[in-house]
Amino acid sequence: MEYNLKLTNGEHIFYHFEQIDHYIENAVSFIVIGIKQGDHIIFIENESISVRIFNKVRLVLTDEELSNVHYTDNFAFYCQHGDFHTPTIVAHFYEMLKPFLDENFNIRTWAHVEWRRQLEIEQKIKQFEEIANKSVNEMGLLSVCAYDTATLSASIMQNLMKSHEFIMTDTELQPSAYYIRTIIV
Repeated sequence: MEYNLKLTNGEHIFYHFEQIDHYIENAVSFIVIGIKQGDHIIFIENESISVRIFNKVRLVLTDEELSNVHYTDNFAFYCQHGDFHTPTIVAHFYEMLKPFLDENFNIRTWAHVEWRRQLEIEQKIKQFEEIANKSVNEMGLLSVCAYDTATLSASIMQNLMKSHEFIMTDTELQPSAYYIRTIIV
């Protein structure tokens, strides 16, 4: 998918997808474009979808280029302690990024956010994405947070549109009219 908007580091994108085939193509495009631009990719995805994505990516990238794609299972990442625990997720995310930040590498992140059934998930996601938005801006990342639209309530969707500067669907990318910029202190 080609976009008319010029994205730069420090951009936080909320991608709510509906069709898995479009999702896979968009993830492949994100990875390939990033690698061709010399970026390192932190790719957080579930195992079944990542297999499909990497089967396509391997057709385009060399083994050397693939070494700059760093995969983490999303359930292990988001539910490391049994639930969606924001402080743990944020600390783990920073640990993952630190070696790349220390070397001043450009980093793109793609994270398919999924969770197990749990209490107060709406508040946990809201809190997590507000912190993530601030971190993305501070660290100068280009970051996509992908959610399956079928799993989102109206209130989660509204909160996500407030904490991401851009909204992406399977076929479009546009600035969020609801975005509330976090002031970095």
